[in-house]
Amino acid sequence: MKIGKLEIDSYVYIPPMAGVTDLAFRKMVRFFDKETLIATEMVSSKALMYNPNQSLMKLSPDEHPVGIQLFGHESEVMAKAAVLAEVQGADFLDINMGCPAPKITKGKDGAALMKEPDLAIEITKAVISSVKIPVTVKMRLGWDECEKNAPNLASRLEQVGVCAFTIHGRTREQGYTGAADWNAISQVKKSVSVPVFGNGDVRSPHDALKLLEVTGCDGVAIARATMGAPWLSMQINQFLKTGSFLPEPENIEKLALALKHLDELIKIKGETVGVREGRRHLINYTKGMPESAQIRAQIGQVNSRYEAKELLSRLKEELLNRMEKNNFVKEAETSKFKLISVK
Repeated sequence: MKIGKLEIDSYVYIPPMAGVTDLAFRKMVRFFDKETLIATEMVSSKALMYNPNQSLMKLSPDEHPVGIQLFGHESEVMAKAAVLAEVQGADFLDINMGCPAPKITKGKDGAALMKEPDLAIEITKAVISSVKIPVTVKMRLGWDECEKNAPNLASRLEQVGVCAFTIHGRTREQGYTGAADWNAISQVKKSVSVPVFGNGDVRSPHDALKLLEVTGCDGVAIARATMGAPWLSMQINQFLKTGSFLPEPENIEKLALALKHLDELIKIKGETVGVREGRRHLINYTKGMPESAQIRAQIGQVNSRYEAKELLSRLKEELLNRMEKNNFVKEAETSKFKLISVK
């Protein structure tokens, strides 16, 4: 697939998620999948004018292809911010026209731009003229059921040079409630000739295939389903390319991956911040594990790596005891990813 001059060998894009797609998370994804397109957390263009070296834009040399997403509603500011993102080494620049959060939309940012298509066009033209890397847009179906203008807006944005779109199959009014409307995404796909990633309710490789069949999209964007499952993009790509299904890591392996993720956070942000931000990730990694309810509740209160490691080790022992009763210990002791040890 080509996005402007950027060639990618992947059907999957992991778009920005505030508080999730930071450098540590992206490193975990790259542990499994070197090809998937991925982006940073969304970055305020206005904030960059005061602090051009924001940590949110910090990229690693081994994580490409990677993009930086900006949000804002002032053309000149967005253009200047785009230049800063390009200097950081981003492979593409994504404009946020999809965030439904009130704190974003009340400032005319995110999905609020869909209510002002002329302003959205003006901003996009300014950004495209300021950088040499491909510019993409993430948007929703519209502001609400009465203003589902994504097909028309996407067509206009393509005319000014947008290289690809990510379309979330809900309106701003819906937020993340209800089912994503894949049929509506297909209408956006039909309105443009550049690649489109369909987004919404893709939680498995089979979901991804079904979305592509329904929408005709070129790829899928997976977001919340990757939390605690950084291997999901690998599974989806494998399934869409070959028809074969890669099993997810065993529960014991997930515990080691959870600790690896926590260690990446601590390495980048220090123990205090890393552990605080890591709690939600540890909870997601252990979601659905037998015997985990009490320990998961305690994970939400940890303040150090030692405390987190002790809880993960306790859960590991409980899982091993449970597996021993079912004669599964031998299988559990062989890790596909060589990460079984919770050190």
